[in-house]
Amino acid sequence: MNTLKIEDLESVFAEANIEKFNKLTQDLIKVQNRIYSQLESLSWLQRRLLPNTQLPSLRGWASSPDVLVRLHTHIMEAKPAVIVEFGSGASTLVIADALSQNGTGKLFSIENSKYYGAQTLSHLQQNHLQGWVDLRIGELEKWDAEHINSEDADKPSTWYPKSLVKNIKNIDLIWVDGPPGNTCLYSRYPALPALFDQLSSRIEVWMDDTVRQEERDICENWAKKYGFDVHYYPLEKGLGRLTVSLKK
Repeated sequence: MNTLKIEDLESVFAEANIEKFNKLTQDLIKVQNRIYSQLESLSWLQRRLLPNTQLPSLRGWASSPDVLVRLHTHIMEAKPAVIVEFGSGASTLVIADALSQNGTGKLFSIENSKYYGAQTLSHLQQNHLQGWVDLRIGELEKWDAEHINSEDADKPSTWYPKSLVKNIKNIDLIWVDGPPGNTCLYSRYPALPALFDQLSSRIEVWMDDTVRQEERDICENWAKKYGFDVHYYPLEKGLGRLTVSLKK
């Protein structure tokens, strides 16, 4: 019968501690790299913005610096004339700043919260960018049209009032960062069905937060149903970009 010696136990514990230490080190390196990446993106974003444009905090629910600098760059290069965003905030300022530098274009910002809408308006006014934005606020209401949320779901499908987007035509870019995900399953799905007949021929749809499977499922459904190509970018919170399919 083999006898377990004290030396053997010490060796086992030592190996376990080394394994824990190595994992902890790897996790810390990942966090450090992620923080550095966002600081780097924030630096580039600040260089692109007008000198007087001041952004709110870009942590928590706000879009990350890496996606905002990509969004700002795209708008200045592609010069979309009509942009619609769902969910106002830092992205509203970034888009308005890019339009201001282009000297042309209009952003229709759709928001469900009076509180956050008021914050966005205040930031726009402080930065003298309110002229580039049509901010529209309306509480979420029942959505009866096409949806991938099941009809017997615990939380019924809701979306912004259709009246907020009814008169917007020839949309070149849709930025989707709302409604909040806790309102119902696939809460952002109606954005494309609601606006599909109001799009320009060069439309692009950008979906934030595609690190979440729910947002990816929406993108995949849109791409298949409406004939878009979809590409995912490995940003901090993920980005899904839908473009007009070249196969058409």
